[in-house]
Amino acid sequence: MARRFSIASKFFLTHLAIAGIALGLAGAAGFLLVSDLVMADADENLLSRARIAAETFRPLLSAPAIDRDRLAREGDRLGREMGSRITVVLPDGEVLADSVVGAAGISGMENHAHHPEIREAFSGSPGFSHRRSITVREEQRYAAAPIGGDNAVIGVARAAVPATELTRRLWRVTGIIWGTGAAALLLILGGTALMARKVTGPLAEMQSAAREMGAGDLSRRVQVRTGDELEDMAEAMNRMASQLADTIAQLDAGRARLETLLANLADGVIVVGPDRTVRTLNREAGKILDTPETLREGRPYVEVIRNPGVLSFIDGWTRGGSPPPRDVSVATRQGERVVRFSGTKVPYREEEGIDLLFTLRDVTEERRLSQVKSDFVSNASHELRTPLTSIRGYLEAIQDSVREGAPPDPAFLAVVHANALRMERLIDDLLELSRAESTGVPLEREEMPLPVFLARVAELHRPSAERAGKSLEVIAGEGPLRADVRKLSLALSNLVDNAIKYGREGGRVTLTGKVAEGACTLEVTDDGPGIPPEDLPRIFERFYRVDKGRSREMGGTGLGLSIARHIVESHGGTIRAESRIGVGTRFVIRLPAAPDGSPPLKPGRTFS
Repeated sequence: MARRFSIASKFFLTHLAIAGIALGLAGAAGFLLVSDLVMADADENLLSRARIAAETFRPLLSAPAIDRDRLAREGDRLGREMGSRITVVLPDGEVLADSVVGAAGISGMENHAHHPEIREAFSGSPGFSHRRSITVREEQRYAAAPIGGDNAVIGVARAAVPATELTRRLWRVTGIIWGTGAAALLLILGGTALMARKVTGPLAEMQSAAREMGAGDLSRRVQVRTGDELEDMAEAMNRMASQLADTIAQLDAGRARLETLLANLADGVIVVGPDRTVRTLNREAGKILDTPETLREGRPYVEVIRNPGVLSFIDGWTRGGSPPPRDVSVATRQGERVVRFSGTKVPYREEEGIDLLFTLRDVTEERRLSQVKSDFVSNASHELRTPLTSIRGYLEAIQDSVREGAPPDPAFLAVVHANALRMERLIDDLLELSRAESTGVPLEREEMPLPVFLARVAELHRPSAERAGKSLEVIAGEGPLRADVRKLSLALSNLVDNAIKYGREGGRVTLTGKVAEGACTLEVTDDGPGIPPEDLPRIFERFYRVDKGRSREMGGTGLGLSIARHIVESHGGTIRAESRIGVGTRFVIRLPAAPDGSPPLKPGRTFS
């Protein structure tokens, strides 16, 4: 559609075209005339200078022996006096003098025999040319005059000026012509513009306001006070801008809420457009898929996502299918994770296609807890079934004895009693483990001298150590211990009890403690047979035993080390085991001396 012009614009443009064409024709004609005059004047001046130079150099060139140094100096002098470049050339094209290059640079100049003005001068008539100089590397205007000798041309004198100097002369004259015409044009256009502004002013204001509104500045208002339809249009634009600002503010608020919601969702969210590019990928999805922020929105999903299982699931949806939710194993910086993917279609307008919305839920912990629960039920059932089966068997034997009138064997009663005690210990340990794993039970921290604490723990186990023929040694450094004494005593007692039970016969158990560098370190060392390396990573698991048969014979429940680990971790500490086969085992507990955010000490329970 052709652009429409207002009457004021047509009026203005018509005057501009007429005045511009007239000024252009006059200026072009003046330029051509002045150009010819300037060039003719320049050629005449250059030829006069060249002839003066020819007369000056004729005696020097006619001498029996040419004094080249004097010729070069004379050329430099004439060039300075005339304000032009003066060059003297022999018939073979050799340059004897050049006022621009100087005497020192003559030897490096090229042969001038092929230059048009030189060739024409050697033919006996003045020569002119306008070309780029190889020597000074700029456009120059040349005039050459022959230097006559005895019935022969013995050389050429050439004068030259830079073309820029001629151009400046030309433009000075041309500028006067154009300036006069421009002044006349400005007077004409000024009057025309003054008349056109009354019409185009309000329209320009509305156009400017519309552009700013389109660029996002909806606070812009049109200021038109003409008292006609243009003012009504301006008011309509202002009302439209206000309504748009309100609508966009509502949309921005909704978008901000949506972005905040997506960024803080515990599940990952990915939106793939019809063109198979990622439109949205929230923080949790990027974390799960280990995707850099620079490779997210706007890129094809095959470039953003590298996991084959995830790509296969998304491909199923992009091909038009509706695959059911799928659990996919994803390798991340935190290790192998299991992620549950599900998808759905988000239809928009038919011409825009359909977006695909995928949700990602990390079910690794859920699966682990399910497995832990299953293992716990299985292990607890097994641990309870074994003594119950034994009790049932011996009770049936006692029933048979009573039925036959024979007294029950006391050994049977002892076995039943031992298994009942074993079940009691198991239940006690399960309850203690439940309390240790509970995060809702606060620690009752007390302050106690470390030597006192270790001595109390050791005294609890000296009888059992003596019965086993083992020595129990305590090495304690000075310093306070701040902890839940009851729970920490239980954790340390489990370690000491294991060391006494499984250490070598006649061996030694060492209980060590020290406070240094803002931490309290407790160690339990034995000289027993040691723990195989393949078992070390699992010894803190519930019901895990290195020697299952021997552990049960000694009354162990398989929960002691698990209880110790949970108690230590509830204090913000760590526990680890070091062992060498045939040398012994050492358990190391490290507790922060004053954990950040720890509750205050229990009042009235300090020791000295």
